[in-house]
Amino acid sequence: MIFEYQALNKKGDTVYDFVDAPTDVAARQKLRGQGLYVVKLTKHEVHDRASSGSGIFGKMYADALNFIALKISSKQVGIFSRQLATLLRAGMPLPVAIADIIEQIENQNFKKVVVDIREKLEEGSSLSNALTRHRVIFSEMYISMVRVGENLGSLDQVIERLADLEEKKNILKSKIQAALWYPSFMIFFAIAVVVFLMVNIIPSLSRMFIDLGRELPLPTKIVMGISGFFSTFWWVLIILFVGTFYYLNHYIKTPEGRRKFDEFKLDFPLVSKLYRKLIVLRFTQNLGILLNNKVDIIKSFEIVKKIVMNVIIEERIEDASKRIKEGSSVSNALSKSGFLPKLVMGMITAGEASDNLDTMLLNIGKVYETEIDLTVTSLTNLIEPFIIIFMGIVIGSIVISVLLPIFEMNLIMQ
Repeated sequence: MIFEYQALNKKGDTVYDFVDAPTDVAARQKLRGQGLYVVKLTKHEVHDRASSGSGIFGKMYADALNFIALKISSKQVGIFSRQLATLLRAGMPLPVAIADIIEQIENQNFKKVVVDIREKLEEGSSLSNALTRHRVIFSEMYISMVRVGENLGSLDQVIERLADLEEKKNILKSKIQAALWYPSFMIFFAIAVVVFLMVNIIPSLSRMFIDLGRELPLPTKIVMGISGFFSTFWWVLIILFVGTFYYLNHYIKTPEGRRKFDEFKLDFPLVSKLYRKLIVLRFTQNLGILLNNKVDIIKSFEIVKKIVMNVIIEERIEDASKRIKEGSSVSNALSKSGFLPKLVMGMITAGEASDNLDTMLLNIGKVYETEIDLTVTSLTNLIEPFIIIFMGIVIGSIVISVLLPIFEMNLIMQ
């Protein structure tokens, strides 16, 4: 059984955590052995945090916090999988292995998820069914792979493969985030500088120019007008920004909005090249892993379809799946779908002809991991000069518009 406790450590600090023990008495004894004084001990129960808020805004706030916390916790899946695979390979029973892992997890949100999984196992549920309660953290492919491992009696091997996959996914995500950090900072810095000039510097200079009573150049009038709008109606801009974000966020969640957004990602210059490579990586790597673990080809297509996270590509994968059901080969079905490059299709055709399709798909995934890494680096190197040039033009235009009246005054005085 899993118990949630509140206790005092030797320093007098309050500690909140979980403990695994057969009874509450055994739990107290275990905690006393760790040098903790138990203040409160209760059997752990999963609560819906989103429903604990008061009113609709409280529910929305709690739901948002819960979603963000779970998304952050999803980074722990790779570590959890690696630990679990190691313990299972050592011959440890699944419930005992998960109980040992619980004590080592520092992220409290992820710990609650693993505690819930442990409780479901104690109630007689399978690991795959316990994971389905936490689809925000564990993907559809992860759950399906675990189910296959349970059926084939190779759960340790499957989870070890999943650990490799999760670690690669986190490494790729970290590389992309690290590459985009500097351009994002530059854009934020440019916006901050422009806002500072418009709100604090330009209004003071505008009052000085107005007191002189002279006709101002057109660029100066434009900048002063924009500055005056920023200074007076800044709240309108905030409302406009929040309203636009709220509308787009809800529009993207509609079927029409999601389709338009997915089309935009596939066609937008610069970004589309990287995005299409990410789709190829997700499709080939995950399909290869599923086939390598003896998952049925049709079932594999159904799982991978949900992983690519693009409505347009999902439809093309669905069409390819239908052709395979009708007796077409995998390579022929995918070639008609049209979302894979010719080089990839050639490798898939060769893999299918040699009866090594799963291995070939995994090799394609490795190639595209390197391709994406290079594309991110080149894209970042291409974006940075554009940002610097844009910053120079905007800030330079503001400075020149301010200096023009001063130059005119100097010419008149001479």
